[in-house]
Amino acid sequence: MSRGGNCLSTCSKQLKMKSLFSRLKTQPAVIMAINLAMMMVIYMLMRWFFYYMNKGSFQDVTTADLLLMSWGGLRFDLSALCYLNALCILLQFLPLKCRHTPAYQRVVKYVFVAVNTLGIVVNAADIAYFEFGGRRSTATRFAEYGGESNLGTILLNSVTGYWQVWLAGIALIAAVALCYYNPVKQRRPLSDLPSGAGYYVPHSIVFALALVLTLGGMRGGLGFKMHPLRQDSATIYCHNPHQAAIVLNTPFTIITTAHKKGYAEPHFFPAEQLDQIFNPVITPAETDDEGMNKLNVVVFLMESFSMEYTGFYNREPGYEGYTPFLDSLIARSHSFRYSFANGIRSVDCMPAAFAGIPRYINPYCYFMYSSNTLQGLPAMLKAEGYTTAFFHGAPNNTLGFKGFTNSIGFDSYYGMDEYGDKDFDGTWAIFDEPYLRYFADKTCDIARQGKPFFLTVFTASSHEPFTIPEQYKGTFTRGEIPMHRSISYSDFAIKQYFEKVKNEPWVNNTIFVFTADHTGVSHREDYNNEMGRFLIPIFFYTPGGQLPVGCDSTRLMQQTDITPSILSLLHYSKPYFSFGKNIFESDSTFVNYVFNDRNGLSMYYLDDLMIEYNNDKLVGIYEFRKDFSLKHNLIDKRDSYPQVPAMERQMQAILQQYVTRMKANRLTAEPDDE
Repeated sequence: MSRGGNCLSTCSKQLKMKSLFSRLKTQPAVIMAINLAMMMVIYMLMRWFFYYMNKGSFQDVTTADLLLMSWGGLRFDLSALCYLNALCILLQFLPLKCRHTPAYQRVVKYVFVAVNTLGIVVNAADIAYFEFGGRRSTATRFAEYGGESNLGTILLNSVTGYWQVWLAGIALIAAVALCYYNPVKQRRPLSDLPSGAGYYVPHSIVFALALVLTLGGMRGGLGFKMHPLRQDSATIYCHNPHQAAIVLNTPFTIITTAHKKGYAEPHFFPAEQLDQIFNPVITPAETDDEGMNKLNVVVFLMESFSMEYTGFYNREPGYEGYTPFLDSLIARSHSFRYSFANGIRSVDCMPAAFAGIPRYINPYCYFMYSSNTLQGLPAMLKAEGYTTAFFHGAPNNTLGFKGFTNSIGFDSYYGMDEYGDKDFDGTWAIFDEPYLRYFADKTCDIARQGKPFFLTVFTASSHEPFTIPEQYKGTFTRGEIPMHRSISYSDFAIKQYFEKVKNEPWVNNTIFVFTADHTGVSHREDYNNEMGRFLIPIFFYTPGGQLPVGCDSTRLMQQTDITPSILSLLHYSKPYFSFGKNIFESDSTFVNYVFNDRNGLSMYYLDDLMIEYNNDKLVGIYEFRKDFSLKHNLIDKRDSYPQVPAMERQMQAILQQYVTRMKANRLTAEPDDE
């Protein structure tokens, strides 16, 4: 009797487990999860097929590289699938009892197959198109082809020329339709479901949780401080932006650029004349030197250090500024009275300073062309035997810096992940003083390796909310606005770096370059104008005497000039790409210009004059050296300035080169440009 009772008990448990499993596998949430997992597998297969079909474009990719890129690609695949299947996710998680019926599930299946067929089609199309475009397609690709009268012929040639791609695509679409998981075959009496709150409360909680997870999937994570995934985020998992195409998928690049408008194509000059007016490919002059002068290079990117905060550049009576150490350093450096940022945000700084790409209307890193291949200064120096590293005391995913630094050739990245959070300011990053002491120690460690090095540190404390450590609250009290006190603290922190390294043997063999990323909060009226919003200190400090000490009041300096100028000091002899100039050029072809843009208002400085350009129209002329506050627009006297037509021509050429090369992914010194 006992055995029979045990047997019945065991059978009863098995039946209950079977019933539970049967109910669980028909839950809409489970159905959605299984089908999304199937699509993740399909997207990974398409990634590997993309790599296989375009292997000639990725000859330097090893198996280990491909595995890392595939691992990183999971985030982008999940993001794209969450976007594409948002309606299906909504339908499957709405707390409605009708979800448990065969008819409802058939509708969800039709929607699922339709939207994911579209995803497979655009992915397949890019497998075929990649060798022509050199990057994943964006939403602007449709606009570019919108006016083609022979679009049908183009598509037919694509199908016949890449039949294996489309055959694979058709097979995958069929797999989606045939393998779609849908166990709800028979109508279940809705009366079997719990009634009232017993059904709606738990399913509403699951619905809310699904929305949070879907949003996290779209963004690439649930961290509140992280920025949503962008195209340039893919470079975290590869060696250069070109390889980012393996990490990405085309639905992601199209969806995330759908709301953005590409640049309108300018046609100021015929293509064959353009390089004669302005050519961003720089070919260094031949010298008799025996190769490179491999000096070390250390670049300080100073958060929000406006020129107006310094005492050195503002010597009127009664004004001392808030940067006593920096002022003393500038006095021992090669500096410029007129030095400019090429952007208005932190993310604009590095493309300008290290890749020669100024901001034009949109930040390069956040725009649809951010996966273009760049010729970064770190990569150029790394090829010459330099150790390269980037330091920033914020979390490593801040502003996409890690991805961008990887894309331009930095070997190593030292952020909060490496430093730890013991000196965290509570909001933004590690306080500057302890972090710059850490940077000093790391600089010495790298110097001891015996190789030349290129290091960059991005300070952080002079960033909103302008927090300084508790022990210095009574020390840095001067200033009209909170920014001034944080600037003084950061200035003090930079001093601590030099106190630690001043006796090191490598210092005299090092070029220290200082630039702000952009201007900060303005307090002075004379800087509250379109020129003042870009004026920052840029200077070269060479303890070994490689450059003469003095402030050059004639030549105009900008962030895009940093790379060409550093390369000239190092006697670099290979062609490279930059919209900047070598500020130390003494040749007669030197053009003393600066270009910057503020949301479509473009400014071009040449010698003593500045012109403003908006919507292909000249809107301003200023004698900026005499009219520092830009109070007198001389547009009505344009005939008195014979150089204006040449300036307009030069600006138009810069804009046309910028847009056409950005769209065509030609931001390097290509062989046909040399």
